[in-house]
Amino acid sequence: MLFSTRIIRRWFASAGSVLILMLALSPLAQANLPGSTFEGNDGNLVVNTAGNSDWANAPNRVRGDDFPSGGSDNSFGQGTKEDDPNVSVVTGSIPPQKSDLTGFYVASEFVGGSNFLYLAWERSNVLGSANMDFEINQQTQPNLTTTGPKTLNRTAGDILITFDFTNGGRNPVLGLLTWVTAGSTSQCFSANSLPCWGNRVNLSAAGFAEGAVNTATVTDPIANVSLPGLTFGEAAVNLTAAGVFPAGTCKALGSVFLKSRSSASFPAEVKDFVAPQPVDISNCGTIIIHKTTENGDATFGYTTTGGLSPATFNLSNGGTRTYGPDTVLAGNYSVTESTIPTGWTLKSLICTATGSGTSAIPNGATVNITMVPGGNVDCTYTNHINLSPTIATTLSATSVPVGTTVHDSATLTGATANAGGTVTYTVNIDSACSAGRPAGTVTVTNGVVPDSNSITFNTAGDFFWQAIYSGDDNNNGATSVCTSEHLVVTKLSPSIATTLSLSSVPVGSTVSDSATLTGATATAGGTVTYTVYTNGARLQLDHLQ
Repeated sequence: MLFSTRIIRRWFASAGSVLILMLALSPLAQANLPGSTFEGNDGNLVVNTAGNSDWANAPNRVRGDDFPSGGSDNSFGQGTKEDDPNVSVVTGSIPPQKSDLTGFYVASEFVGGSNFLYLAWERSNVLGSANMDFEINQQTQPNLTTTGPKTLNRTAGDILITFDFTNGGRNPVLGLLTWVTAGSTSQCFSANSLPCWGNRVNLSAAGFAEGAVNTATVTDPIANVSLPGLTFGEAAVNLTAAGVFPAGTCKALGSVFLKSRSSASFPAEVKDFVAPQPVDISNCGTIIIHKTTENGDATFGYTTTGGLSPATFNLSNGGTRTYGPDTVLAGNYSVTESTIPTGWTLKSLICTATGSGTSAIPNGATVNITMVPGGNVDCTYTNHINLSPTIATTLSATSVPVGTTVHDSATLTGATANAGGTVTYTVNIDSACSAGRPAGTVTVTNGVVPDSNSITFNTAGDFFWQAIYSGDDNNNGATSVCTSEHLVVTKLSPSIATTLSLSSVPVGSTVSDSATLTGATATAGGTVTYTVYTNGARLQLDHLQ
C-alpha cells in the first residue's frame, strides 16, 4: 500500500487556525476551487483535464508515511483528545472499526492572489465513515516516532482541518479551527478552558473549500499502489479566502501531520496518526543578501525600497542580511549597494529566485525583486580590490669595469600569491630613467619575477636600472625607484710597453719606437705620445736632428 513503511511524521500545523475538514462521499468531476487548477474534488490522484494539476504533479508536494499496520504501529493513547497539547504515543494495532492510516500528501501554491492548501489521506481498511484531521503548526513538532509522553508545540493561530464523512453523506463539509491561547473560553469549540481549538468555521458553506472520497478503486502513481473505494480522500482549501492569511500580516506554517479520531465527535479520543513532516506554507517570502570580498575586507552600505526593515544596512566579508524567513510581504522591492569604499569595485551580483512568480533581476549594483508568497530570493554581492604591491631590484654588481656583463633581479612585495603579469627591465643613462634601453620583459608566475637579460657594458659611465610591473586582475602595477639601482661602469687601466728599433747606434743613426697596449678594450682609441729622454731630461726635438 501507499506509505507501506508508514514512517511517523510531524503534524502539519500553522500559526493561527485549525481547519476542520468534513468530507462526505461525493461524485467525481466537480469544478475546481475558483482561482485554482488543482483537481481537489475528483477523488483520484491523476489529472483528468489537461492544464490542471492533481497529486501526480502537485505543487510543492510533501509526503508522510505511517509505520506498517500491526503490533509495531503507533498511535495516541491514554485518552488523548484533540485539545490536549500533552499527548502519549503508544504502539499496537489499530482497532478494525477505526481508520488505520497509511499516509498523507500535502501540497500548496500561491496562485491568483491566494494561498491554496491541498490535502490527501490514505488508509488500509475500508470503512463507510472517516473521522480524521490535518494539524498544521507554525513550529516544529516533537519526535512522534518514539513512544512515551510528548508535548505538541502549538502556537496561537495554528490550524486544524478535520476530514469526516459517513455512509449516507454525499456533500463534503470542510471546517476550520484555530488554536486559541487567550480570551474567553466561549471561543473554544469543545474544551472548557484555554488553550483550545477555537470555534469551527464552515468553509464549504462559504465556498472556501471542497473535497472528495474515492468511490471506486483508484491508483496512486506516486507510491504505485491501488486504493479500493473509501480508502482515499482529498480536499482543497483557499487559505487566503478563509482568513488564515490576513492581508498585510505575515504568517508561516512549517509542520503538518495527520491523525484520526475514534468517532465523528470532536471530543472523541484521537487514535492513529502519521508523524509530522516539514512544510513551507506562507503568505510572505524571504530575501537574503550575502557579501563576499576579494583581496581584503571593508564595510559596504546598502539601501532598500519597498518597505523592508531595516531600510539600510552594512555588510563586510562573510556577512549576511536576512529579511525573513517568511517576513517579506508580496510586492516589489529593491536592494542597492550604495556605498562602496575607495578602491573597491563591484565584481558581480548573482541572484537566485524560487517560488512561482518570484523574480530577482540584477541591474548594476541594484537587484529589483518581485516577491510572491512562499518566494525566496538569495543574492550575493562580490566586491574586488586590487592589491598595490611594490617592486624592488637587485643588480648582480653595482660597480664594474667596461666590458663586464650585468643583470638585474626583481622582487614583488605585497602581491597576491598567484600574481601574474609581466616585468619590463630597462637600463637608463639618466637618473630620471627617461632615456634607456630595454633589458628584457619577463612573465611573472605566482608572484615570482625572473631575472632580466644580461647586458654587457662597453662604455664607462653611470647607468640606472628600473623594473616596471604590469599588474594583473588582482594587483596594480608598480615601478621600482630609478635611483635605487645605480651601476657605475669604470674605465679599464691598460698598460703600455715600448720597443726601440735599435737599442745602440752610432751618432747620426735614426731610431724609432713602437708601443703596445695591454688590457685595453678591443675598440680602444685615443692617442699615444712618444718622447725621448737623456739622462732623465727630455730632449728637444732639434737635438734629434
